[in-house]
Amino acid sequence: MLKIRTVYEKRDRAKYISHLDLNRCMQRTIRRAGLPIWYSEGFNPRMYLMFPLALSLGFESVCEVMDFNLEEPVPFGELKDRLNAVLPEGLRILHAAEPVKKHTEIGFADYLLELDAQPGFSGGWDRFLARDAILTERTNKRGQLVQTDIRPQIQSLSCRQEGERVQLELQLPAGTQTNLNPTAVLEAMAGLEPETAFSLDRVLREKIICTDGTDFF
Repeated sequence: MLKIRTVYEKRDRAKYISHLDLNRCMQRTIRRAGLPIWYSEGFNPRMYLMFPLALSLGFESVCEVMDFNLEEPVPFGELKDRLNAVLPEGLRILHAAEPVKKHTEIGFADYLLELDAQPGFSGGWDRFLARDAILTERTNKRGQLVQTDIRPQIQSLSCRQEGERVQLELQLPAGTQTNLNPTAVLEAMAGLEPETAFSLDRVLREKIICTDGTDFF
């Protein structure tokens, strides 16, 4: 059995494919590509697919990860071409190789957010980040609502505004322990800076990073 890690992009109309439907889509794609996929043993054999970070509906990405196993080797370049030949529009394999790092090493993700905003958004953003604490209500593993200070989890990489267009680059926790959705950050800002009006146009996940700061791939 050979372990395979693919990196793929999910863009344009494909951003409206839910995670559950994406799983079905990838299974269908692998079958259509004729790859010697490994199935689990037992009464009900299943195709093994692993997606370490589910992407929120409506988000785009250039760094999504899908792992699977093959029963026999296929050259990585050929594997990528065979999958891309049958993938739907908006999904494309960028890279294929044997996995090096474990899913549990993932700690952060970089996002690009594009917004429509009134002039002065950058000032409101600076005031938002200058707060000692940014409290939000989040659901814990027991399903209970608890107040959480998300300020230590927000790393603002850049904020650029030209007229009414804003580009925000954020690094946020992602992985098996802690996750922070970029929309939760904007919702917190809208509550604390109500005079800074804006609307979200696009979210693009750009990079997945390990807890030690190195790239996951």
